[in-house]
Amino acid sequence: MRKGMLVAVILLLVAGQLYGQSRRNQVELFAGAALPMAPDEFKDYYKIGYSLHGQYVIFPSPKLGISFGAAYEMFSFDDQAVKDEFDDMGYDFSSLDIEGSASVIEIGIGVRPYLTPPEASTQFFIFGMGTYNFLKSEVKVEYEYDAYYYTESGTMTVEGDEDKVGLAVGAGLEIPASESMNIIIQALYRFIFTEDETTSFLGITGGVAF
Repeated sequence: MRKGMLVAVILLLVAGQLYGQSRRNQVELFAGAALPMAPDEFKDYYKIGYSLHGQYVIFPSPKLGISFGAAYEMFSFDDQAVKDEFDDMGYDFSSLDIEGSASVIEIGIGVRPYLTPPEASTQFFIFGMGTYNFLKSEVKVEYEYDAYYYTESGTMTVEGDEDKVGLAVGAGLEIPASESMNIIIQALYRFIFTEDETTSFLGITGGVAF
């Protein structure tokens, strides 16, 4: 898989040098929010996270970009959502101390067709990317249980570590800020093909291209 990606990168870089002279290659940096969407235990028990992206884009033609990117998303565990659910079921777990997080590091190659002509001041594009994702999660629960004759306390930790393929689809716009820099706003729906149910989140980010 790594050899195949390396060959693809070399071929696309060559194509960019041969045919992309009418539009210069660009480096892009993004930051924004990531909204958990699925599965339910991800959507219900994790807060809105943050998202950081970096991309290098070459242009085989003025209306088509090929991107090579990396991204990082971090989500924090919503302990109050868990306690509220137990309260609704009639259990009192207010004494539990729950903390946790989940993160995704992803690398990918994508295509970006532009829907507007190169000379337009505002550029609209759609975007698709194949990704390889490194997922990590950890939830730690500290508990204390009072019985009639004794008190029991302890810590439980659940960890997860997976490497999975995925894809991303979305759209965005690119606005000139100066002769050498553009502002980019994009929304990407990301899917990661995890074991039981596909994990997904919506990233809304803004950044600069230069």
